[in-house]
Amino acid sequence: MVAAPTETRTSITESLGIRGWAHLDAVLLAALATKAPLLLIGPHGTGKSQLIEQVAHALNLGFRHYNAALLNYDDIIGIPMPTDDGEELRFIKSPGTIWDAGFVFLDEISRCRADLQNKLFPIIHERRVVGIQLDELQHRWSAMNPPAPEEIDAAASQYYIGSEPLDPALTDRFPFIVPVPTWAEIEREDRRELVKWQENGAVATQPIDLISLVQETEELIPQIEADMDEWLSDYIVCLVDLLESNSLPQSPRRARMLARSVAAVHAARIALYGEEIDPEESAENAVLYGMPQTATDTPPAAIKVVAVHKQAWELAQHLGDEIWRQVIEERDPAKRVALADELGFSDENLSRLITQVLGSEDSDPRQVGMAAAMFLKYSRTHNLDPSAFEPLAQLSYHVMEPRIINYNVQPNTPESTTWDEITGWMNGQINRGNTQLFRLQRNYLLYGFPEFWRRTSWQQALEQFTKDLETFGITEEDAK
Repeated sequence: MVAAPTETRTSITESLGIRGWAHLDAVLLAALATKAPLLLIGPHGTGKSQLIEQVAHALNLGFRHYNAALLNYDDIIGIPMPTDDGEELRFIKSPGTIWDAGFVFLDEISRCRADLQNKLFPIIHERRVVGIQLDELQHRWSAMNPPAPEEIDAAASQYYIGSEPLDPALTDRFPFIVPVPTWAEIEREDRRELVKWQENGAVATQPIDLISLVQETEELIPQIEADMDEWLSDYIVCLVDLLESNSLPQSPRRARMLARSVAAVHAARIALYGEEIDPEESAENAVLYGMPQTATDTPPAAIKVVAVHKQAWELAQHLGDEIWRQVIEERDPAKRVALADELGFSDENLSRLITQVLGSEDSDPRQVGMAAAMFLKYSRTHNLDPSAFEPLAQLSYHVMEPRIINYNVQPNTPESTTWDEITGWMNGQINRGNTQLFRLQRNYLLYGFPEFWRRTSWQQALEQFTKDLETFGITEEDAK
């Protein structure tokens, strides 16, 4: 998650009485400035509806809140009646129909019937109903609970039966798809402010002119798009190619959306925080909150999306450098570092690559294993920067430290089964003697027990660790 820079203005979300959402201010502002559909995803009670209602009120727009799970199409368009001459249909309006709305909120969209989702599609995408343009309508925002997985884990603390993944074609019409923070993800001070009772609801200590802020951002976007034009195209092409190779394929429409979103988020961050804003962080925000897979029952880990972004950003900066391009296009992180060393990267660039690889690895066992292999390879042969050497040393220590096989494991438990498997494997390696490589593998397994092996197959992790050692050419001599 990208943290908001030191703010020079009051937070948009805090000004609307929403605590813990400040890191989303720029994304929300970008959606408003581009009039792009936005989808909020989160558990019940996280403030999704409150935020949207407050935004519509702050913009002084006619607001319609539709519960898509209970909605009939006539609730949106009114009752169709023929004109007196019978040549046309007219719609009998009510205060709840969509015709004069400036801001529409489609709540519980993941619980909507498939036939009604198809009818909502043109509202979200084209601002049309029954082929008629909705001239007053500016913003189409939606909200949903996380979709329930196909296989329900009995140990899971919370899931939402009936919340289904959206049709991919519908999801692809939302440029911004935003997971909202839960209680556990909100800072303590925000929690304290959140629970303070005020009869008229939570109010900000400093109001904000959201209409002016939206207009300011909107005016910045064309110039930023012009300034970013050349390198932004290269970045988006690299990004979408890498997302595809990481099992996160995107449509051509999404690629164009992401380019637009990067410029919009950057404009929003300038409007919020001033000119000295890093465009890479703006791009990271736009990508992190622009993945349609976030609306599925298996959303991608944020760390994976950020890692792909950083790899694409690096690649776009070095498109003319064939050596850098070879390295960055290597998908496997360990092989990427080994290839960089083979191609003669400087210690500074190698350090930067190692830091990036370790930081982007979302598997703890793989991170520890790679760190141990890289430490053994480079600690004596390269003068790595502290930013790379220190995490390598700290992580590899867990594998280098001698470990005694002395665990008190409760019988007839999943842990006892895993322990029996590990000790069985170690006993089966007796023919290898007390070699250094065997010690590394043994220490790796013992360090990971039981925590790592509760959620990761120790056999697969050990196989990967062994491959990473081989990638860096660790022999018995190197392992001493």
